Amino acid sequence: ANATLDPICFEEDGNGRVLGTGLRGEPRQITRLDELLADREFILGNGEESFSVADVAIGAYLLYVPIFFPDVDVSKWPNVQRYMLQLCQRPAYARAFGGGTSEDLVKILTRKGDSKLFGLF
Repeated sequence: ANATLDPICFEEDGNGRVLGTGLRGEPRQITRLDELLADREFILGNGEESFSVADVAIGAYLLYVPIFFPDVDVSKWPNVQRYMLQLCQRPAYARAFGGGTSEDLVKILTRKGDSKLFGLF
């Protein structure tokens, strides 16, 4: 996940400073992930027993994007959007990152056509 998602999720300059995100575009890797998730809940399949370290790794990268770039609209990938929502709503995610972060992500990920975070920014 790191080698594939890092350069897509975080566009950096030569010094490692994050300048933007490739999720403002339409990277083919995210489109492929959306296709993969069309018939499954998690990377390895459906049901809680299919949740794996792959979901933790992929989810971590994907969920950092709306934290740092709340204006990014992931609804163009409906299966990825659903996946991100179900991951950030997991109790373990809320415990690890804080309930407030989880709640903020749900608001960001379910917002449609509103480029302002919480109507302020």
